[in-house]
Amino acid sequence: MNSFNTHILPAIKAIVLTAGLLLAAPQLSADNATMNDSIRNATRESLFPEKSRSLAKSHFTWGAEAGASIDLTGHDMSTFDVDVLFGYKNSYIRMVGLGAGIHRTVQRGDNFIPIYATIQTSFRKKPSLVFMSAKIGYSFNTISDSPTFGDFVSSIGVGVNLSLSRLANSYIILSAGSRYFNKRHIDMIDRLDQHYIYIAQLRFGVSF
Repeated sequence: MNSFNTHILPAIKAIVLTAGLLLAAPQLSADNATMNDSIRNATRESLFPEKSRSLAKSHFTWGAEAGASIDLTGHDMSTFDVDVLFGYKNSYIRMVGLGAGIHRTVQRGDNFIPIYATIQTSFRKKPSLVFMSAKIGYSFNTISDSPTFGDFVSSIGVGVNLSLSRLANSYIILSAGSRYFNKRHIDMIDRLDQHYIYIAQLRFGVSF
């Protein structure tokens, strides 16, 4: 009897304890896996899942564009362009809103600062490879040694989606545009001899 209590009973207890741990391990692993998946999904949705909302589910959108405008009239007004855009989106409209940019000429260092209304749409509810882009607005210009003045700018073009996701879109736009100068500005700037400067624009953009 003493031998049973001393050697056999502790062995039985050890076997029962080990069996219990082995049976509980799969359940603990499953619980941990479920918890880890929940954490990963929450992180994937948002950096602050309890305090923020994905822009993919919002009607607000913003973006940035960078590119170049080529002067087609030979007045040395080709520019490097950087723009930011803010606006509204829905199933049919990629963006309708406002934009502003800084466009600087390549050779002469002239500056154009346009502020404009913009729209981008494919006229379809489903995702589309191509879309239409249009802008119209007012530009504050500093050309040569003349004082800063303003005139109208506009463009219309075709965009091609490079990638579409729930969080961000990237695209390129090829468009034709114009810069209008009134008579007073033509008289002030020696190299201007016409009211309209026509340009071709190529822009790369990202929207969120």
